[in-house]
Amino acid sequence: MYFNSYEFIFLFLPCAVGGYFLFGKTKHSRLANIWLLLASLFFYGYWEINYLPVLLTSIAVNFAIIRRILAAINNADNTKRKAFFYIGLTFNVFLLGYYKYTAFILENVNLLCDTTFPVPHIDLPLGISFFTITQLVCLYDCYAGNVKKNGFFDYALFVSFFPHLLAGPILYHRAMMRQFQDEKLRLINWDNMAEGLTLFIIGLVKKVVVADSLIVFVNNGFANAENLTLIQGWFVSFGYIVQLYFDFSGYSDMAIGMAKMMNITIPINFNSPFRAKSLIEFWQRWHISLTNAITGCLYQPLLRSFARPTLRHVAFVSFVTFFIIGVWHGAGWTYVGFALLHAFGIVVNHIWRWYKLPMPRPLSNIVTIVYLAVTLVFFRADNVTQGFCVLKSMLGLNGITLSTHMAALYENIFGVAFTGGVERIFNYFPWETFVPAILLMTFSPSSTKLIKRLKPSPILAVVLVISLLYAVSKLGETTDFLYFQF
Repeated sequence: MYFNSYEFIFLFLPCAVGGYFLFGKTKHSRLANIWLLLASLFFYGYWEINYLPVLLTSIAVNFAIIRRILAAINNADNTKRKAFFYIGLTFNVFLLGYYKYTAFILENVNLLCDTTFPVPHIDLPLGISFFTITQLVCLYDCYAGNVKKNGFFDYALFVSFFPHLLAGPILYHRAMMRQFQDEKLRLINWDNMAEGLTLFIIGLVKKVVVADSLIVFVNNGFANAENLTLIQGWFVSFGYIVQLYFDFSGYSDMAIGMAKMMNITIPINFNSPFRAKSLIEFWQRWHISLTNAITGCLYQPLLRSFARPTLRHVAFVSFVTFFIIGVWHGAGWTYVGFALLHAFGIVVNHIWRWYKLPMPRPLSNIVTIVYLAVTLVFFRADNVTQGFCVLKSMLGLNGITLSTHMAALYENIFGVAFTGGVERIFNYFPWETFVPAILLMTFSPSSTKLIKRLKPSPILAVVLVISLLYAVSKLGETTDFLYFQF
C-alpha cells in the first residue's frame, strides 16, 4: 500500500486520521494512540505479513534494553548502563547487517578467498534501515540520559508511526513522546489539517507528476549505458538527480503532511539542497534527519574523543562518518563507490575551509552540482561496470550527440566527426516537467517554507484541488518510492 495509491489515499489515510481524532475526543483519549499503533502495524503488514515479526521483535528487544539502561541510570550503575548500551548496539547492527549485508559479504568472501560458502537469498524487510537507525538513535539518547520515560505502546508507536516508517524522516524519542502524551493534540485542529493536506498534495504531485515522468528515460539510459554519448550521459545523470530529489522529497513532504494532519510535528528532510555551495552544505540540506542523526551520534562523539582536534582528525572522522552514511544506503560496490567519493569530497571540502581558500559562490554551486551528478551515477547504477560506462559517456569518450544536420555542419567546418541523432534520446524525455523541475530546484524555497508563506484563499483552494485531481489521474501505474530499496 503506497502513499501514492488509491487504497491509501481514499481508504487507509481517512480511516487512520478519522479514527485517531474519534478516539481522541473520548474520555479514554489514550485509545487514539493505540488506534494509531494498530493502523501503523496494519500498514506495515499489508506490504508483506512476514516482515511484521521482524519489526515487532526489533521493537520488543530495543524496548527491553532501553528499560534496562534507564534502570541502570536510576541506580547510578554506569557499568550496566554501558553494557546494555553495547548489547543494544550489537543487536541492531547485527539485525541490519544480517538482512542487508550478509549476501554481499559472503559473495565477496567467496570471490576473494576462493571459498564456497552458501549465499542465502534474504529478503530485505521494508524500512529496516529506517526503523533500525531510529532505535539506534534512541539507544544513544537513552545512554546519554535524554530519555526519561518509556511506555511500551508509545515506544512502539514512536518506531512504527506509519508516515515515517518506510523511508523516514528519522524521529527523536523525546520530541515524539512529548507529542504522543499531549491530550490536546488528539483533538482536530483545522489549521494543521489544512497545512498538512497542502503539504501532502505537494508531495504527491512531486512524486507522480515529476519523479515518475522520468522513470522510463532514466531506466532506459542506464540500461543502455555503454551506448550513451556525452549529451545523453549528462541528461541521464541530471534526469536521475531530478527523479531522486522529487521522489524522496515528495515522500518526505507527504509524511510530514500526514503527521501534521494529526497535529504531530516530525523533522523536515530537505531545505533546497541544490542551492548548496559545498558538499558539506549539501548534506546539511539533503536528508537532514539522517545527517543530524549520524552527526550527533557518531561524528561529534568521535571528534570529541580527541583532546585537541586537528585537521587530520577532522578529516579522519569526516571520512568515517560519510562512508558509513554512504554504505548505510545499500549493500553493493556501487554504494561503496558512492560512499568513498562523498567521504573524499567532504574531506576536500574541510581542507578547503580549514585553509580558507577562496571560491566565488556561483562557481562553488556549479562545482557542487557537477560533483553530485558524477557521484550519484554510482548511487543509481546496477553495478560498477554500468556506472563507469555512464561516466565514460559524460567525459565524451563515446562521442558527442548532435542533430544529424548540426553534426554534418560541424564536421564540414572543423573536420571533427560527431555522433548524430540527438532526437533519439528525447523520445521519452519529459521536457514539460523537467524544465519546471530544474527551475523549482534552483529557485523555489523548500515545501515546508513555502506553505508557511501561503495564505488561505479561494484561488489557492482551486489550485490545490486541481493539483490533487491531476495527481490522482496519474495513479494508474503505482510506482515504488526510490528510498524503499534502502
